[in-house]
Amino acid sequence: MADFQIDELIDRSGAVRTDDLDFEAAARIGVTDAEARVLRYMADTETHTIIYMKDLLAGHSARDPEITAFLSVWVYEELWHGRAIDRVLVASGREVPTERSREITVGRSIREGLEALVSHAAANLTPHFIAVHMAWGALNEFTAAASYNALARTTENPAVATLCRRIAQQERKHFAFYYGQARKRMEASRVARGLARFAMMNLWDPVGDGVAGHDNLAHTARTLFAEPWAWRELERAEERMQQLPGLEGFDRLTLKIGALLPGGPPTAAEPGYAAAH
Repeated sequence: MADFQIDELIDRSGAVRTDDLDFEAAARIGVTDAEARVLRYMADTETHTIIYMKDLLAGHSARDPEITAFLSVWVYEELWHGRAIDRVLVASGREVPTERSREITVGRSIREGLEALVSHAAANLTPHFIAVHMAWGALNEFTAAASYNALARTTENPAVATLCRRIAQQERKHFAFYYGQARKRMEASRVARGLARFAMMNLWDPVGDGVAGHDNLAHTARTLFAEPWAWRELERAEERMQQLPGLEGFDRLTLKIGALLPGGPPTAAEPGYAAAH
């Protein structure tokens, strides 16, 4: 991504807007228990993006001016996603636990801690490891955007729907940066391709699994992606990732999310799929 594009991205960045949301309707309509749990999962993940920031700024990444400029914006916007979700939850009659932040930070999984240590070591050893972080981030941002769009489409709460669409827009902007960086690095280096393929095929897990809890991830997957039209967005994410050099045949997103759905992935033959597309 060229410098002028970084400048444009920064100029278009900022806290997601909430001042014009219909909070009166949010209070009147509320959110379902299922929606509240999904939103809590989303807010927990977004608010604790700073945990992943430490991993992304390890080694050679910290010496790349494009990456450091982007990450400065990214962590700010992600923090405000979480805060905005909390605001809508409160307006919709749901409490936000005051000790939640500390609980989430302490509750980070052992596996994530070990992966962070390995990631730090590899990031310091070779600049090619940046491709792993960029590919990983691209998939997480695309998946996040699909999640927000799915909730926006199904909720009856107008404040939730509007906010989710706005957050999804910012997530797609983040995806564009990560994806562009991953493609550039993976096209240029066989080592980068090999590292990214190994990590994405063997180590990648859906974002938030360790921070917000596996049970909450499973609930979110069942709530948002059980319908064929929503599942198709995950397939699109995989198709984009498969276009990266070295990630041909990548299928871990649908495998891992599909395993969380009681009946497995929905199929194109199910009612409503054709109508949605």
